[in-house]
Amino acid sequence: MNKINFSITITTLGFFFYTVLCAMNFSLVFLSSCLLLLFFALVWMVLTILKNGEPPKETFDERFYEDAPHLGPGKP
Repeated sequence: MNKINFSITITTLGFFFYTVLCAMNFSLVFLSSCLLLLFFALVWMVLTILKNGEPPKETFDERFYEDAPHLGPGKP
């Protein structure tokens, strides 16, 4: 889980700093290269989650929402 938290943190901070750089009116070439790097960071984050993540124990039919049991049609 440590790898997943690290990749999520780095990618989120990267997007935060990218929005700050956009607000500061940096050059379009610099912002485009930062956006390209963030695209690769996003792919890295998704692959890390898919590779190291754990599947949920319940299926969609067992728990419709993560915080409430699925009642289904006709059940109160």
